[in-house]
Amino acid sequence: MKKALVGGLIGGAVVAAVVMAKKAQSTLPTEEREANRAEKRREMFAKMQAGMEAMPEDFPPVVLFSNVAAIREATERILELLEENRTDAEGSAASTS
Repeated sequence: MKKALVGGLIGGAVVAAVVMAKKAQSTLPTEEREANRAEKRREMFAKMQAGMEAMPEDFPPVVLFSNVAAIREATERILELLEENRTDAEGSAASTS
């Protein structure tokens, strides 16, 4: 009975700690939270990339990873082009009014 009681108290303390940690995290401004998440994703991507570089070229995860990297680069370029077009369109709309 004592073990169950102690286990319940420990479990409750863990849940309370998790809830408090989530509340503390949610007090950050949205932009800062997103920046933190993006930085963590970049770090994880860099670690994966370093691990993949150590593997043989024809290893299936390396092939898949290189495709993901190519898609990421293409996506970034597309987003840059879209942003340029949007900026140009806003500029021409402002000059015609």
